[in-house]
Amino acid sequence: MPHCYRHPERETYVTCQRCGRPICPDCMRPAAVGFHCPEESGAGGGGRPERRREPRTDFGGRPGAGRRGLVTQVLISLCLVAFVLQGLPGLARDSGSLNQFSADFRLYGVSLAWDDQYYRLLTAAFLHVNYLHVLVNLYALFVLGYQLEAILGRLRLVALFVACAVGGNTLSYLVNGASVNSVGASTAIFGFFGAYYVIARRLRADTTQILILIGINFALTFTLSFIDRWGHVGGLAAGVLVGLLYAYVPPRRTVVQAAGVLALVGLLFAAAVIKSADLTAAFA
Repeated sequence: MPHCYRHPERETYVTCQRCGRPICPDCMRPAAVGFHCPEESGAGGGGRPERRREPRTDFGGRPGAGRRGLVTQVLISLCLVAFVLQGLPGLARDSGSLNQFSADFRLYGVSLAWDDQYYRLLTAAFLHVNYLHVLVNLYALFVLGYQLEAILGRLRLVALFVACAVGGNTLSYLVNGASVNSVGASTAIFGFFGAYYVIARRLRADTTQILILIGINFALTFTLSFIDRWGHVGGLAAGVLVGLLYAYVPPRRTVVQAAGVLALVGLLFAAAVIKSADLTAAFA
């Protein structure tokens, strides 16, 4: 996995468009196409960024604005708070058991079909089964979210997370029906994989590493029986669609981008409602 040439402890998939060196969000300097490192942008080796008026990436992010990775940190914090409210699965009791908080917010087909609790399509992305589950997902969320937030900006990252979480959980519900019962941020994380790949292609950056990661994760997805594979597939598909929207609709057309994401989420919820109607009619 590549690391920033100025910050060796930071993993990154973005490279300077001139010299090809890997750069982290702190070292990205917006250019006409993609990003440049501080040296190639004229900032020099001292790491002092160029003075720019309202610097933005090609996709609408503000590399120098406010606290870095704020939305990513908030998403991680919400997952951690939810994990505590779940009763710290795997420590105080059997990891297969559920407390009331987990039961109320997991992706559960029966509650979707008969109680119309469609909020579960999103809330399930903040719940996890055990410590390994939450640690792996939050590490991936940190690595991908931090870089995507620097490129896209905060609001676009929130919209991406919501669309991918809902997309993955909706496809799982459509395929598995009332029997679906799952939790995890991996639906959104697979969406981050898809969006990152599309954006990297748009920047003409090397996508070998991200493709290898997607391949490895899909191999695990279809090998381990306890993984919600359709949730991963749906999340990846939603991430690719939103990534295409961000990559090829100019960031100045924020309304168009927002309308596209809202339309996608609306279609997903509509598909879930139709599925519920079919299930209730079948059992009537």
